Amino acid sequence: MRKEWKYRLSCGFLALTMAGVQPALVYAVQDHTAEAQEALSEEDSAAQNQETSSDTENALQSQENLPEEAPEGEGDFTTEEQIDAYFDGAVFVGDSVMVGYSNYAMRRGGPCLGRMQFLAAVSFSAFNALRPVTAKSTHPLYQGQKRYIWESLAMMQAKKVFICFGLNDIDMGPLERTGERYAQVAANIKAACPDAEIHIMSMTYMRSARAKGRLNNPSIVQFNEMMRQMALNNGWGFVDIANPLADASGQLASQYCSDNYVHQTNAAYDVWTQVLREYAKAQIEGTSAYPIGGQNVQEEEASEASPEEHAGEQETTAEQETNETQGSRVIGPKEDRSQGGPGVVKESEEEDGMTNL
Repeated sequence: MRKEWKYRLSCGFLALTMAGVQPALVYAVQDHTAEAQEALSEEDSAAQNQETSSDTENALQSQENLPEEAPEGEGDFTTEEQIDAYFDGAVFVGDSVMVGYSNYAMRRGGPCLGRMQFLAAVSFSAFNALRPVTAKSTHPLYQGQKRYIWESLAMMQAKKVFICFGLNDIDMGPLERTGERYAQVAANIKAACPDAEIHIMSMTYMRSARAKGRLNNPSIVQFNEMMRQMALNNGWGFVDIANPLADASGQLASQYCSDNYVHQTNAAYDVWTQVLREYAKAQIEGTSAYPIGGQNVQEEEASEASPEEHAGEQETTAEQETNETQGSRVIGPKEDRSQGGPGVVKESEEEDGMTNL
């Protein structure tokens, strides 16, 4: 039976093969498979191309969304070390409030405070800075001897001078008079130290309950605004210490006052240091509102004048420069002060209203 079945199957297969049926079917299946494979290959290729194109577009889009790199030399690159180094050659001049900061800096030390130098004394003021040096005068000691501060600054080779006067001056007369004395002190410093920068520090506020005469917070506000404008006009720096220490009512905040009057706590001097570091950073980066040596208001107005006005002004330029030079030189106690402003004051000059702080 098995042999017969195999024989019949072989004959049938042979007959189909001779008729060409099976090969045709086989070839047809093979041809169809090849076409299908080719079609699939084309689809795969198209899909791959589409994916590649999509990946490229996504990559380009990602690059477009990346933040632009800051040009070289721009950006916030100021380091803490640079801020510390800003105070190399910095000398702080002032009264008893500055004496307090001097003591604070000496105790705290560190890379910033340790660089600062001080010329401060109790009861010191712009008025006293211009008075003759005597055994009883309030001029700060330097190397064991009292001197005019501009002489001491020259010996110290000061690069930056931070001046904080006013509490002992403000009750002595009109604010403008104190401003004139302040300006003369700055002029004397520049005459003795031509390369030194002048930085004005605002007078700090007081506790309102202790106000007396002209020594009150509204007068301090006026004085600080006058000094701020003077700094702008002369290319000096200006540091606002008063407002960071004020409470909502505009007086020296209680946590910053050590005697319910004008003197200050270590917490206040922490604020001083923070404000001074922020100020140094702005000066280094050139973003300060009070650039050293910047164009003053009068120069800006002059630059906007017409050519005809400039031509008319040229005739008086030499005379003006001469007068300005005379007004800036250091005046000794026995010299004629008529040309040079206050210079220094005489022992007999009015001292009524002086506050000793």
